[in-house]
Amino acid sequence: MKDLAMRRLLAVSPLVTTVVAAVFSMGVAAPAQAASGWTAHVQCTKMRISDNSAHGFVQGHGWAKTQPDAWKAAIKDANDQMREGYRAKHCTKKNITRG
Repeated sequence: MKDLAMRRLLAVSPLVTTVVAAVFSMGVAAPAQAASGWTAHVQCTKMRISDNSAHGFVQGHGWAKTQPDAWKAAIKDANDQMREGYRAKHCTKKNITRG
């Protein structure tokens, strides 16, 4: 009886290993891996450069490995959205999350 159970275990083991490897290769990550990096959100005033007048707000989002770099990336994203003659100024840090 023990031989039959051992043979079944040996037959199932490679199948389980293959299924687990396939799941991890599809992007399912362990919690420690999924929590790497930071995502930041800022809101900046849209300023006209010629007369320094405000014209609404723009949202910026950024991702980086560290918090300060994520804030910088979000501010850069806000400035990248500005058309010629405008810039993002007086940015307010709204939210930062791990992951």
